[in-house]
Amino acid sequence: MKNNWHKFKISKNGFTLAEVLITLVIIGVVAALTIPTAINKMQDQERKTQFAKAYSSFSQALRKTVMNDFYGYVRCAYYWDVSTGSYDFSKTETSDCRAFYDAFAKNLSVQKICKGNSLADGCIPVYKSINPSSGCSGFSENNVNNVNYSYVLSDGQIIITYGAGGGALFLFDINGHKGPNAYGKDMFAVNIANRSDNLSGYYLEPKYSCEFPVSGGKYTQEMMLYSLAGKK
Repeated sequence: MKNNWHKFKISKNGFTLAEVLITLVIIGVVAALTIPTAINKMQDQERKTQFAKAYSSFSQALRKTVMNDFYGYVRCAYYWDVSTGSYDFSKTETSDCRAFYDAFAKNLSVQKICKGNSLADGCIPVYKSINPSSGCSGFSENNVNNVNYSYVLSDGQIIITYGAGGGALFLFDINGHKGPNAYGKDMFAVNIANRSDNLSGYYLEPKYSCEFPVSGGKYTQEMMLYSLAGKK
């Protein structure tokens, strides 16, 4: 059989260096525009999932603590009076809160507790966003770092009490030492509450006066709707 290899021509056409460089530049520009957006969406979805998990586990532990440790009634709570449309603080006794938080912690998977000196003892990170002393002073920088009780869960989430365990509200950090460690991103505030008609039992509600979301952050109520109800 006659060899016909000489009939084929080898193409010498190809990309020039300039064309290759232009292509690489375009790819780089597209990546620079799309990758941060993709990362932000991924982080946002992660925080959404973490918030839903935290709120659910805290709510379950709250009900378990009230029923099993306090026989259905705890005074470390804010009671909403349906008839007056306001809180009845005569039923609230914050001195009971320390015992409540200790029992609450037992009903969660807590691996470390700091009763004061939370920053120095490694229970909490340095928070980039913290309440000013003039507003919700129990969550001021000094209190959070040096006075308040903090409970570190096995999954890294953190509960921080108001003052030295003496308030019916707390902060929670849905991803612990991992950033951004800022209000409205991974830090949120809630009250322990009940209604006078007792239709809802004990539940966690947003604490607006103790929330200072950073730019792009969400109030607790917004995060509840976003994470639990699927609303933006």
